[in-house]
Amino acid sequence: MKKKLKFTKNIFNENQESEKKKKILASAIKIIGDKGYQNATIAEIAKDAGIGDATIYEYFKNKEDLLLSIPVEVTKELIPQINDHMMGIKGALNKLRKFIWWWLNYVEKNPGYGSIVLLELKTSKTYVSNEAYQAARNFYKIVLDIIKEGQEEGSVKKEINIFLARSICVGAIEHIIIRWLLKDRRYSLTQYADELADLLIDSFKKEESTTSKEP
Repeated sequence: MKKKLKFTKNIFNENQESEKKKKILASAIKIIGDKGYQNATIAEIAKDAGIGDATIYEYFKNKEDLLLSIPVEVTKELIPQINDHMMGIKGALNKLRKFIWWWLNYVEKNPGYGSIVLLELKTSKTYVSNEAYQAARNFYKIVLDIIKEGQEEGSVKKEINIFLARSICVGAIEHIIIRWLLKDRRYSLTQYADELADLLIDSFKKEESTTSKEP
């Protein structure tokens, strides 16, 4: 019985620690996303999370470590989410359309995260050599897999370089998001989803043969 109680206690403590870390990350996204990395302070993040400053250092080395941990932790949740949304969707091009809408919609609802990933981290010298960069690669691998699937099913041109195609998709999406962030988010991001999807799909899709056999 004692062992069982001890095990239950350990699980309870782990859950508490996990929730506390999530609360810190949520507050960091809110404060850094709103004020920018340079202007945000650990004290402000701690106050928003309802904890003492020292508690943050139990989980993160410093403010930069906290910043770089944000995409790592958030991506762990984003990938299963988008994969769930893809279930039941037939056809790679339909999946690409869904991804574009879903990602624009997510950033529109979570602008603080968009600001951190695209305005703060993109200009950080340590970003590309950090786990945060790998997290972004893992997330955008979804686009790469969609394009591969399209080539395998015959809906995407075989001659397309899948890595270049992914870069085009990612670059187009991120350009729209960055412009939105810099223009104070005064309009809906998702209004561009269908038009962007049409442009990309028209560029990638395999043309249907117009020749017909003689009867």
